[in-house]
Amino acid sequence: MSNGIGTSIDGFEPAPARLVGEQWERIERGKQRLWYRVSFLDDYLRGIAPNDLILLGAPSGMGKTDLALNIAASNAMEGKRVHYFALEAEPRELERRTKYAIISREVHRSKHPERERLNYSDWVFGDLEDICGPFNRIADDRMLEMLCGLQTYYRGVRFTTDHLQKAVLAVFERSKLIVVDHLHYIDTDDENEHRALGDTVKTIRDISLRIGVPIILVAHLRKRDPRAKQLIASLDDFHGSSNIVKIATQVIAIEKATCVESDKWYVAPTFMSVLKDRRGGASPYVAVAQYDIRTKGYEPKYSLGKISGQEWTPIELHDKPRWAEHYSPGQIATERTK
Repeated sequence: MSNGIGTSIDGFEPAPARLVGEQWERIERGKQRLWYRVSFLDDYLRGIAPNDLILLGAPSGMGKTDLALNIAASNAMEGKRVHYFALEAEPRELERRTKYAIISREVHRSKHPERERLNYSDWVFGDLEDICGPFNRIADDRMLEMLCGLQTYYRGVRFTTDHLQKAVLAVFERSKLIVVDHLHYIDTDDENEHRALGDTVKTIRDISLRIGVPIILVAHLRKRDPRAKQLIASLDDFHGSSNIVKIATQVIAIEKATCVESDKWYVAPTFMSVLKDRRGGASPYVAVAQYDIRTKGYEPKYSLGKISGQEWTPIELHDKPRWAEHYSPGQIATERTK
């Protein structure tokens, strides 16, 4: 029962009263927006808002960490403070991945005669210093200049939801983005893994709402039956209880685009799909983004298509949606013969 537009009983308030200051709040939210710096995601999702809880999933080895790290590093380069919880990685792994990407770009830009030998695995073991050595200082200086805002945390022997909550609350006032990579490396004493994961995500969502800082959660996908020949994950493929995807505000999946091929050895066509978006709804399209294995980043243009059964069919040029600013039909790779 209400006695006037400004009063509330038991948490209820008249809807018009809640609109006071709404326009200002919305405009301020736009000013605080971050970007994925991945063209398809920015075009469709319009960026990252405060309080977003973004679930990012892919099969093992598909590049979840590379994508999450690219998002984190690009925002750090723009002067934003980013806190990255590396719960799976070994110490210095994120820094090494980032440094290698810088060196690789410089090696290829210089047209080094042996640039085709370059690969991350050999570089990690120090086997490419004859090529990369001269660029080592350049990469170190660039990271010092541009990436001091990227703050990394590597887990110890045990890392629980309580540890995460305390760590997030300790840094949120200085943070513009938090990345947890990944969800399934948070320890729990609960024997029911699905329930524990659901409770963990709910706790993280509560934290996100309290602190007003977006959080990206990297997550495993369940192993699928290879006979199903499923081209891209669905919400049901996220490992854990259904509460994980219900609580998230955005859910993004990436997968190797096995049905398309590239004419460049260093480009890996990658399916990218928005399975859930609380603001605008799930995307009816699946993008093919071009991942450059040399620089560990995505090219600016992407293709769009729809999946029917076991096939991805590119859209016609006249069907291009208005939001697809960086869509390019020229980026469509040739489909392999079924």
